[in-house]
Formats: sequence, C-alpha cells, structure tokens
Amino acid sequence: MKNDSTLLLGRVRAVIRTVSRSGAWILLACCTSLLAQDSQSAEEPPQPAPEQSAAASALSEIFTVGGEFRTRFESRQGLAYRKGSNDSYTLVRLRIDIAVKPAEWLEFGFQGQDSRAPGIREVPALGAFEDEFDVRQAHVRIGKADSPVTLTVGRQLLAYGDQRLVGALDWSNTSRVFDAIKLATQAGSVKVDVFSASVVQNDPTRRLNQSLEGNNIHGIYAAIEDVIPKSTIEPYVLWQTTPMTVNELQMRGDMDRYTTGTRIWGRGLGPWDYNAALVAQRGNLAGASIEAWAYYTELGYSLDRKLEPRLFAEYNFGSGDDDPMDGKVGGFVDVYPTAHRWYGYNDLVGWRNIKNLRLGTQLQAHEKLGLQFDFHSFWLVTDHDALYNVGGRLTVPAPAGGVANKKVGDEFNVTFSSSPTERIGLSGGIGYMFPGPFLKANTPGYGNTFSFLALAVKF
Repeated sequence: MKNDSTLLLGRVRAVIRTVSRSGAWILLACCTSLLAQDSQSAEEPPQPAPEQSAAASALSEIFTVGGEFRTRFESRQGLAYRKGSNDSYTLVRLRIDIAVKPAEWLEFGFQGQDSRAPGIREVPALGAFEDEFDVRQAHVRIGKADSPVTLTVGRQLLAYGDQRLVGALDWSNTSRVFDAIKLATQAGSVKVDVFSASVVQNDPTRRLNQSLEGNNIHGIYAAIEDVIPKSTIEPYVLWQTTPMTVNELQMRGDMDRYTTGTRIWGRGLGPWDYNAALVAQRGNLAGASIEAWAYYTELGYSLDRKLEPRLFAEYNFGSGDDDPMDGKVGGFVDVYPTAHRWYGYNDLVGWRNIKNLRLGTQLQAHEKLGLQFDFHSFWLVTDHDALYNVGGRLTVPAPAGGVANKKVGDEFNVTFSSSPTERIGLSGGIGYMFPGPFLKANTPGYGNTFSFLALAVKF
C-alpha cells in the first residue's frame, strides 16, 4: 500500500509540474492583460455594445482574476536570548489568483506567488521568508460546492485539526501547500475527507517548487454535527511516511508515524464556547517505537457589554522524551501545523515537551478594530528533553543529567486587527518573553521581543 501511494503521488507530481508550468504562463499573460487594461483606462474607454456587455458578463462567470498584496515589517530583539542580537526586515508578498470554471461541476484554480524579504539579516534568506515567483496552487476540482462527492487533484491547501495539526501556515511569507489528491464527501450532518499528499518544499533556488518523493501524509478526517447540541466532533487518522530518517540512537531507516485523535468544539452555548482535542502518536522511526501524545482544552466566555469582551483560558500539553537513549520516541510532533497564534506570537515555543497555560481577552474596540491580549506561561514536561520552537526545531537543549527547573518563562502579547475597507486589512502587535529559570540557566537569559506591523490589500 505504501509503494502504491508513493507511485500515485509521483504521477500526481508529474501532472502538477506540467499544469504548474502552464499556469505560470497563464498568470504572466493575465498580469500583462491587467496592466494593459490599467493603461487603457487612463484614456476615454469606448462604450461596449449591449451584446459585448452580455458576452463579457458570461466570460466573468467562467474566468476570474484576483489577488493580494501583503507587506509586513518585523523586528526581533534578543535572538537566541542574547542581548544585542537583533534583526529588523520587511516581508513582501504578491499573489495572483486565476479561476476557470467552464461548468458548475468543474473548476481549474491557479495561484502565483512572489515572496521577498528585503533587509533580512540571514542571506540567502530561508524558504520560509523568500521565494521568488512560483506557482503556489494548480489544481482541478470536480463536483459542485454542495455536491455529495468532490474530488480535488493538484497543488492545493489542506487545513485540519483547527490547523494545529495540518494547516496552510499563511502567517509565514511563503506559506505551505501540498501536492495532493482529496476526496470530500458529505451526507447530512457528516463530512469526511480522504486525502493523500506530500508537502511542497519552498526552495528559493528552484524555478518550480517540488515535493519530496516518499515524504507523504495520508489521512481520513471527519466532521460530525448535531450529536452534541451546537457542537462538532472531528475524529481523524493521519499517516506520515519519510524515507531515510535517523533516530535518537543514530540508526537509519524509514519513518511511519500514525496520529490519531478527536477534536470537539462548540459555539453559541449561551455566552460559552469551547474547543478541545486529545491526540496520540504511534509508529516507528528507523526501528525506534513512537509513543507520544498531546491534548489541549480551551474555554471562552463572551460578555454582553461594551467592547464585546470575550475571556478565554486554554491549556496545551505535548509529551516529551523521558529518556533520549532508550530507543523510544516520546516527543510529540504536530505534523504540519499553523501554530503561530497558539503558543505565543514570538514563535519561541512549540507543542513538543511543553505545558502551556494561556489566558487572554478579545475586545471589539470599534466596528472595524479588534484587540487581543494573551498571557502564556510555559513549563517543560520532562527534564531530559529540550525546548522546541513553533516549527518543532530544537532551540535550547537539556543539559546532561536533566534540567534543574522546568519553568521556561512567560510571554505577553498585544495584537490588533483592522479592516478599514473590504479590500484593506491592517494588523500589528508586540510580544515579550520573560525568561524563566530554564532559559536563564541554559541560555544567555536575555528577554526576547517581537513586534510587527502589516498591510494587506486584495484586488
């Protein structure tokens, strides 16, 4: 089955490369057309005949073009918890979207993306920050929106598990997409997605980004409504495969990781809302067994008051590895998440080997202005595993013999979002990590500050 799925994805990749190259030319032609139209609009445009207007209207239902321009200034101070280690830069991203819908049941989608990071300290910039013009999406969708069965094949977005497990990571400058086959079914209050995919590698040195052979994820994700009033139950199974990995004993081999879990969430329960999940991971990593687990629970309460405040409390737990030399992998891995908002905007802490208490409030300061305040407190789960950042990368190792104090630190974030018009979005914020005993003992111990200001324009 594993070889069959790899072969199938390989064929999909070949199709995607062909479609993506065609899509790139289509995108370029559309950009040229748009510029020509803008140039013509400076003069007095000819009035179209009635039959031309009807034809243009019919064409607009089949062929649509849009896009988004986003720029964000970021400043990071205290990198690696070191005084004077700072970086400030601008992220710029342009997307062009094209949709061709010759029939209600058939749609072709293309999206081109150009991402740059002028002024960033690390040169060349990582793929998460910079990737010049590439085809981000290129897929065909068969089936109506309300059809009981819909098939999507090609380069596309996947988002599951509140995006804590699989998400588009749109916060990053290049984001994340998958070469995938997805079958979506729905019957009454039950929806089920079955998919086979491989994550696309953002590589600035490539003309066209590609996914890696054998680096696959397969899944079944369901959403069941009405079993619990005003709530949704989401059971799922995810299977990851990766060739030629290395385990903690430096043994080489394949990885098969199975992530199973259930998410339950509900809204409109009077002033209350909730969101919770329990996740287990099993499998093997180059012969070492995988035995990890995680959970989170969130409870919110909205007040019928001025500013429409919503108070919330959340607790996150992700297992760590008790013994790095026992041949068992106990550290939880959150697959391909969009984790930026869940564990602190500074992106210093991820879901592995962590206990995270999050308290906060959301305020509607104005009809078009929202504010949010978040407080995080972090502890390591086990004193023999490390601290991992939001991307799952080890950032602060545990000392030999284990840590003396598992309190990592506390982080405070203030953010805002505003939509002056339907096409313009503004956002910004600042976060500060107060180092705890663990960071003070195992790093230079300086506080970390992250601030940002962003503008997004849709067209």
